[in-house]
Amino acid sequence: LARAGALASRAPAMAAPLEVSSRWCHILVAAFVASGQLWPITAAGATQRWELDIPRVTRKELESNSTLRSGLHAYVLTDWVGSRWKASNWTLDYLKKKIPFEWVDYYPNNMEDVGNKPYLFKLEEAMPKFQQAGGPKYMQMRIGYRGWTRLKKDLDPKPLPDIFWDDDEWIGKCMKKQDGKVDKPAIDNFFVTNQWKFLLIGEKGTSMFFHKDGTAASSWQAQVLGRKSWTLCPNTESHLLDVHLNTYKPDYNRFPKFAKALCGQVTVSPGELLYYPAYWWHHTLQLETPSVAYTGALVGVEAERRDLGGERKPHARFFRDLMDKCDKCWERGNPTRKCDDISEKWPGAAPPPLRVICETYLMDCYKEWDAHAKSLHGAAKSEL
Repeated sequence: LARAGALASRAPAMAAPLEVSSRWCHILVAAFVASGQLWPITAAGATQRWELDIPRVTRKELESNSTLRSGLHAYVLTDWVGSRWKASNWTLDYLKKKIPFEWVDYYPNNMEDVGNKPYLFKLEEAMPKFQQAGGPKYMQMRIGYRGWTRLKKDLDPKPLPDIFWDDDEWIGKCMKKQDGKVDKPAIDNFFVTNQWKFLLIGEKGTSMFFHKDGTAASSWQAQVLGRKSWTLCPNTESHLLDVHLNTYKPDYNRFPKFAKALCGQVTVSPGELLYYPAYWWHHTLQLETPSVAYTGALVGVEAERRDLGGERKPHARFFRDLMDKCDKCWERGNPTRKCDDISEKWPGAAPPPLRVICETYLMDCYKEWDAHAKSLHGAAKSEL
């Protein structure tokens, strides 16, 4: 903490005074770790000490806090969803009527293990099963373009549009046909293939296994119903973590390195929103029935980092992640796809990326992400 306090004077200037308390020192440590300016402080002893603080802030506090505005640290926004969004009034019946056609990954016996496999149903079929006795049951939905058009008004306005700068601001500009019209099928493919928008519904005791996402997009999750516990660990701690680890009941004999990882836990209540940066490890536990939350992804909002495998811009790393997916399915100039489309065998499964997205749209989208990131954080040189 003394080290973090000494670094406080080198942190980005705050619009409002920031007391260098124990709580804020841990925030600064995480921010400097993510930017590559400080090695992580690890907990001593045999058990996890949860030294990473995840602050709870209002919109006004977030607006004046340049450390959190960098996008390099997790936080809970406490005063927006519950007071400004119609989504705060969602019920299970409302969602069933609003988006009955959306496909659901339905887990009748939890999703706490990485090997658990779901059944695929449309929401109108899955909801009655979820509401029956038994369980604990868990559902996750990849929301497509059609479903998003039905739900988006319930998740508006954005708390801070420059920070929560989502696809509504850029995707229609970079995914356009030659005639200038928005390519709606391509946008739908992008949403579903990249698990871009999620609706998550679970019963008390259900959990999504510990993991980090496969693409370098940051995430926000609005808690609508029920309380949810979160474990969060920065990407810098990856060498100490494992997808088979249960952070709520750690087996230190099997995973002794977990005790040294810089991690934190926080509970998110209805009406609150959690943000965490790209590649951060996360583990959730529903504390009440039902738990309903909506997750969105963000790209082009984080400051540069040094933990992204050679590329300092998170949105550039995200672009590379998507191009890696594309390379598994397409060769430039060749119209024949070389990967399987599992959605043909299992309706509701995620399809492969469209060729036009890989060969045309993604580079145009990257330009949008890069311009916005420069407007927020300055013009660092990209390696693309």
